[in-house]
Amino acid sequence: MLTGFSMLFVGGPVFGEMFATMAPIYSRKASLPVYTLGIPFEEVTFPSSAGLALRGWFFPAEDQNAPAIIYAPATSHDQRSGISLVKPFHEAGYHVLLFSYRGHGNSDGSRFGFTYGAVESQDVDAAVRYLYETRGIERIGAIGHSAGAVSVILSAARNPRIAALVAASPFTTVEAVWETNRPKIVPKPVHQLVLLLSEFRKGYSRQDVRPQDVIQQIAPRPLLLVHGNEDQRITKKQAIQLYDSAMEPKKLWMVAGASHAEVRSPVLDELAGEIIDFFDTALRTPLEGGVEQAGSTYKD
Repeated sequence: MLTGFSMLFVGGPVFGEMFATMAPIYSRKASLPVYTLGIPFEEVTFPSSAGLALRGWFFPAEDQNAPAIIYAPATSHDQRSGISLVKPFHEAGYHVLLFSYRGHGNSDGSRFGFTYGAVESQDVDAAVRYLYETRGIERIGAIGHSAGAVSVILSAARNPRIAALVAASPFTTVEAVWETNRPKIVPKPVHQLVLLLSEFRKGYSRQDVRPQDVIQQIAPRPLLLVHGNEDQRITKKQAIQLYDSAMEPKKLWMVAGASHAEVRSPVLDELAGEIIDFFDTALRTPLEGGVEQAGSTYKD
């Protein structure tokens, strides 16, 4: 009985983590909103570092020499989560690439293999490589939300072809985000065991997902961090830690009243004009640093 109870006590969180990070079901019917945009696009395929086929949508700008923007989805999201950003960026003259990580959308791989940015950042690398080597696009910016923001930070830290990035609600380390989201009913030692089992099952190391240790390597390329004051999943303290660890040029927008999910939508959609201004400037000249308020009364 004790053994069975122990297995249930540990197995419950293990299966909970597995399903919480599982890729959503993808179907052609679910992707119909992309067709309603009225913007020409191509279905594209390019290889990941593991040789898996990554798939997505490429929306070409009228000017072949225009910059491109990549969107990196959050946990349990695929390329569809970036659809609302396509129109404003396309109208602003940007190429746009929406793609799905391995195991997500129509890409190859396991639906249960999400690694909080470890291999997802490698998929961002692959997307950048596709734009540069296949499309001949030299100026590339990236936007990511949550674990997608972590992925673009990790990728940009080692990939100089990302010329500027917007990271919305990234966490500092896997340990920090796990602790913030630990159910009170689950003791910390059990929670740490579940994290260890997650690493073992998915084949990644938490040491590979520490944005706070590498974010300074993005400089001198411009970085914009966006965070919600009401985010209960990733604390304001983590946002400040990332901002403090980053080098100039950098900006931090604290958004009043926004939860973690709301930072993606509606916040990024509502701030699309300002974000486009950031990329317009960032892809040409450096920005001055500073913490900016986006409808917020936040103070250090």
